[in-house]
Amino acid sequence: MFLALPGASYAQLCTNQSRVYAGFQDSQEAAGPLGSSVSVTNNNLAVDTDPSTAATLSINSLLSSSSVTQYLEFTTNGTHSGKRVIAAGTPFVIKVSIPAAALSVAGTIEIGAFTGLNTSTKAAVRTSLYSASTVGLLSGAGAIEITLTPAQAYEGVYVKLSASLTIGVKAEIYGAYILEDNPLDTDCDKPIDILTGVNGAGLLNATATVTNPYAAIDTDPLYATYATLNVGLQAANEVYLTALFAKAGQPLDSVKIIYDGGGGLNLLSGFSIQPYLGTATAGGAFNNGNVTIKPVAGTTKFEVSFPVAAAFDRVKISWGGLLAIGAELHIYNVTKVIPKPDPLIDGVPLSFKNVCSGNATTLSINNLQQCTTYNWYADKTTTTPLFTGSTYSLGVLGLGDHVYYVESRRNNCISSISERVKVTIRVNPLPVVSVSNVTSCSGSTVNLAVNTPQSGITYNWYDASTNGTLISTGSTYTTPVLTSGTTYYVEAVDQVTGCASSSRAGLVVNVNPLSVVPASTGLANICVGEVTMLSNLAAGGTWSSLNPLIAVVNAATGEVSALTAGTTPIRYSIPDGPSQCANAVDFNLTVTGKPGLTLGADPEICSGFTMASLTYSNPVNDPVTYSISWTDSGFTAVTDQPLPAASIPLTIPANAVSGVYNGTLSIKNANGCSSQFNFSIKINPKPPAPHVLVPTNSQY
Repeated sequence: MFLALPGASYAQLCTNQSRVYAGFQDSQEAAGPLGSSVSVTNNNLAVDTDPSTAATLSINSLLSSSSVTQYLEFTTNGTHSGKRVIAAGTPFVIKVSIPAAALSVAGTIEIGAFTGLNTSTKAAVRTSLYSASTVGLLSGAGAIEITLTPAQAYEGVYVKLSASLTIGVKAEIYGAYILEDNPLDTDCDKPIDILTGVNGAGLLNATATVTNPYAAIDTDPLYATYATLNVGLQAANEVYLTALFAKAGQPLDSVKIIYDGGGGLNLLSGFSIQPYLGTATAGGAFNNGNVTIKPVAGTTKFEVSFPVAAAFDRVKISWGGLLAIGAELHIYNVTKVIPKPDPLIDGVPLSFKNVCSGNATTLSINNLQQCTTYNWYADKTTTTPLFTGSTYSLGVLGLGDHVYYVESRRNNCISSISERVKVTIRVNPLPVVSVSNVTSCSGSTVNLAVNTPQSGITYNWYDASTNGTLISTGSTYTTPVLTSGTTYYVEAVDQVTGCASSSRAGLVVNVNPLSVVPASTGLANICVGEVTMLSNLAAGGTWSSLNPLIAVVNAATGEVSALTAGTTPIRYSIPDGPSQCANAVDFNLTVTGKPGLTLGADPEICSGFTMASLTYSNPVNDPVTYSISWTDSGFTAVTDQPLPAASIPLTIPANAVSGVYNGTLSIKNANGCSSQFNFSIKINPKPPAPHVLVPTNSQY
């Protein structure tokens, strides 16, 4: 057990502090009359610097008051003549215990500081700092540490045990010490002292014991010796063993305990582990959810360990409760373990990482602790580190695997060294990407491609050499319609390693303008069978018909011949030039079919008639006008008259003599296309007038 009064301090220091014990002792005994007796036995065990040995103050008082005082003086050489003066405000610690058998006996224990000890008269100037009844001093039997801070300078510590009307009051004094800086390294992970005792309602039952306590902190590597915790027959009892370390651990240091126990001991059977920093609990107990329990190979023992979230300088192991009755807890070893370093590669918790050639790599520590040095090695056994520090900048490494080992080493400590953690950096080559510039024409899309694409490589297309926008992924890319020169950038990424090409390859699309071709000129409407000429001011082009079934054109001259009714573009094309692209214009030509009809039989009239008609049927291609010309003079021609339905009137000269007369009928449609038909009209002579003979003998 341990106890601290106001003024106690447990500062976290990277430098070591060692216990400096009082080295000289003296005692003062004041026994009452009538057979009372007082004594100090094994006096020098209180100043032998061994925390496991103690002087014993005893009182047997009958009907009067008695007391016994032991002085523990700080010295430079272990003698009274070499006494030291300790500065005011310097805390001291004294370890005492009250045997369980004395807890029911009334007594008073007083602790304080003194100066001016007279070894002849046993007198000194004393300042009391603490006083308590031996019955109320402890919550349970066992050893305690009491920390006190005098407000004035002092030369030593005294303990006074007083009693009246009692028999068998005892107190054990193990020693008093102050802490002073020590430039030498120390064994920080091994405990240097043990406190033990019993708590609970069954304190007066002497069956609760802690035996051979210092075996829990000895140096036996085979775990053959052990401390035994036994609660006896009282379920209300709790037996404890507290191991005190020479130096406080850092947050995340672990407690490790080797133990075994009867009846299949487990963490639910009354076994508890609680770290402390001084009198304050440090982090949670062993059941905080981050506990490792594993068997010790080849034995029935177990190892329990867990990291402690806060700094701690001692750990209390408790054993008690109903399940503990009849079973013993054996503690073979108690140590403090610094954690393995948790490496970071470029800021990410990893022990292996693929990196890309040309990139600098940095190793660092994720679980940094104060007062701790981190050494980086080339292998598990090399003693000379490659680098010392929490951040190891490797720079740019060559291709291949690079292996490092890192260990944690607590500053100013002899053996506080973690196991080495392996870190591997694999430097991978960068993929290569090649592209070729292309030339295109304004107004078109362009198909781009990577030269000799490789499997396992992703190709990303961007609009800028760095950063920019990812516009496509793949070994090929089709651009949008381009009207000016544009540069695209391609990056190659290894699909396994994630390594990208050292730079993006630029692909220039040179965009040439289209040749300037003015509009073609000429007749836009012609009739079937007609020929027309088209022209264009741009030199060096060729003509073509996009529908040669409707019209054909002479490629060199632009002469168009209409074949059938319809519409077709007649194209004039300029070929590619050194700095310009081919271009063309279309001239839309409409070909209209000629009008037609079927003439009826040539008309016949008698001489003297002046009117006749030319019948027709089946008009086609919408004839709307007609004209008539005659081969004979005297007949009147007709020009562009509306075409009547079914028959065309003919005007015959009144003086036309009998005979056959030839004419030509021309018909036109609204598009101006015309057709000619030959016809004739026959004029027959009149028959002679009939003669009527009247008989002479007629009655008339």
